[in-house]
Amino acid sequence: MQVKVVIGTIAFMLVMIILGVAALFEPARLQATTDAFAGRQVEKGAQLFRENCVECHGLEGKAQDCVDFTGEAKGCVGLPLNHAPLLCGEPSTRLQQINWQSSKSNYIAQTIAAGRPGTVMPTWSQNFGGPLGDHQVEQLTAYVLNWANDPELCGDVTVVEQVEWPESWEELPQGDAAAGPGLYQINGCLGCHGDPANPDSATVGPHLGNIANVAAVREPGVSAEQYIYESILYPNTYIAPDCPNGPCLEPSVMRADYGTVLSLEEMADLIAYYMTLSNE
Repeated sequence: MQVKVVIGTIAFMLVMIILGVAALFEPARLQATTDAFAGRQVEKGAQLFRENCVECHGLEGKAQDCVDFTGEAKGCVGLPLNHAPLLCGEPSTRLQQINWQSSKSNYIAQTIAAGRPGTVMPTWSQNFGGPLGDHQVEQLTAYVLNWANDPELCGDVTVVEQVEWPESWEELPQGDAAAGPGLYQINGCLGCHGDPANPDSATVGPHLGNIANVAAVREPGVSAEQYIYESILYPNTYIAPDCPNGPCLEPSVMRADYGTVLSLEEMADLIAYYMTLSNE
């Protein structure tokens, strides 16, 4: 009887030691498992991004170097996603500007799932008629958020306050036309309006190679600068008569959120750049 008690006590103590050791290493094991799962999510999201998103958002998500699904270079029509104003800070600049009340992750996931009405961003979730399952939307979200781990992207980011837009372009800062081409590309203008030097490159919106002259006479009593300013901020104020595929649609299919994306200086730079585009 005593032998059984001793054996039972020893067995109990051995079990407790094993459980104690397991408990000691369990947090590390769980963390390793979590990290491995997160890594697989990002890896699968990267594949989905290459298969579905590079045509509009670019190979690295910067709205640059876009290619179609045959590998041919094309203009980018999507917003940059590998972009500090979207990814850095909580809330990030872009989310603060639109007064988003939930998390950055939810914003990205919902945008992927439901798309952006009035833009070329389609719905991707099967819940809204798209091709992707919920787990794939989560994987794409993880991939986009992973760019925020780049210290060069989020090293020193200042959240920008909501812009109060003046009525007249004349109240903007002095514009720098040299900054315009970069803004033109990174904000998706190239994808719809084409290369200003190539009249045949516009795909959706009117070509802007002669916008300085066209804007000056489009609306009586409205200066070219004011016309461009209002057209960027409020796309339905003026509808151009002709687009590459026929009459321009009404309401406009141009993005209507540039007022929450651009700063006053960036708006001034774009207007200054457009005023240099006067190819007959």
